[in-house]
Amino acid sequence: MDQKPEYDLAALFQAVGEVLRQKREAFNQADAANGNHGDHMVEIFELASRAAQEKSGTALAEAMEYASQLLEQLSHNGSAQVYALGLRQLAEQFRQRQITLPDLVQYVQRLLDESQQKPAGEDPSRSGELLKALVAGLAGWSQTTSGQPQAGRPLDMGALFEMGMAYMQAKQRGGSRAEVLADAAVSASPLSSIPHRYLSGKLTIQALLEAMQGHPAGQADRG
Repeated sequence: MDQKPEYDLAALFQAVGEVLRQKREAFNQADAANGNHGDHMVEIFELASRAAQEKSGTALAEAMEYASQLLEQLSHNGSAQVYALGLRQLAEQFRQRQITLPDLVQYVQRLLDESQQKPAGEDPSRSGELLKALVAGLAGWSQTTSGQPQAGRPLDMGALFEMGMAYMQAKQRGGSRAEVLADAAVSASPLSSIPHRYLSGKLTIQALLEAMQGHPAGQADRG
């Protein structure tokens, strides 16, 4: 008997956390100032996974905002404060546009589909809303992290141009589709200002994209 596909934010965060645990020592070594960036990244995604589990069954925006609140409590972890701001900005955009986790996972799966064939019945306007939410979330994240007054509408021509340039430059550097998209996203984010955060951020976003690509809900029914 067919079962309804399951979408699990905690499982996605756990998949990212596993990748980060494998790179923990490399990121610690890349952190010339404190030597603990890898430890901090693992801590961030362990807490994010726990938050998502506690908010299982709630809206995507609510779960992300709750994770942001927990990360803010890690006062010793500077990267947690940066990620907390990012989660909050994306949550706000997802709430405004009523984007669900299935929406996001299916959108990413289409982006990473090498065939580039649009599935029958796809709503172009919905894909457009998802893209706007992601770009606006990145723009708002950069504004709040830098201390700039946040624009009422962070999705402006400047943000679109910056994201387009980041994507073109990432494409020139090469890599898989997930790697190029991760490179572009982290380059347009506050993580790009510190070398070890850029490295871990690129791997984090790539791991998240690949986890969504392989999400069970996007594959055959579990039976």
